[in-house]
Amino acid sequence: MINAWEYFRRHQNAFFAGLIVVIVIIAGSLWMTGARSRTRTEAQTQFAEALTAFRNGELKTAEEMFRIIRERYGNLEEGAEAAYLAGKCALEDGRNTHAIEQFQSYLDRAGKYPFFRDAALDGMAVAWENERDYAKAAELYVQLSENMKTNSFMEAAYLRRAADVLKLSDQPTKAIEILERLRELSSGVEKRDIGIEIEILRG
Repeated sequence: MINAWEYFRRHQNAFFAGLIVVIVIIAGSLWMTGARSRTRTEAQTQFAEALTAFRNGELKTAEEMFRIIRERYGNLEEGAEAAYLAGKCALEDGRNTHAIEQFQSYLDRAGKYPFFRDAALDGMAVAWENERDYAKAAELYVQLSENMKTNSFMEAAYLRRAADVLKLSDQPTKAIEILERLRELSSGVEKRDIGIEIEILRG
């Protein structure tokens, strides 16, 4: 006991310094955890408010709110998805170029938050189609039809859109390839009509 007490007295400064370091580390960890939780709650609250504005048709207001969320919380899910929804607002408002930029901003981070990946590519394709750049629209629809992440039920719709814009972009050979894939998914009258369409394209 005496030896232990003497050892403690000789090293008490180091002991208390170590104790203070441990306390500071624990307090810092608790503060960081609380700060992250508060930040996430703020992001979710603002995201919900922006969604409400979007659903109410207040496109300009919603887009501005989504832009702020993207800038403030870009490393969170809400920040990434806000870029997609800002693009959706711009697309519905007829600002195709701006919509493409916003969708691309989301796609740049879609690896971590892929839920809207297919929808963002679809939105970009629609925007390019609206801009009459059918080649770019066709490229995106083909990409979607070949590599869907979340919208596998949309395969036939993407193939149809791809074929239509490929024809508009003067790519009949590629359109025929896509229509052949679409015909395999079809039946009855629809399958027959696609066959006729293919024969017309072949001349």
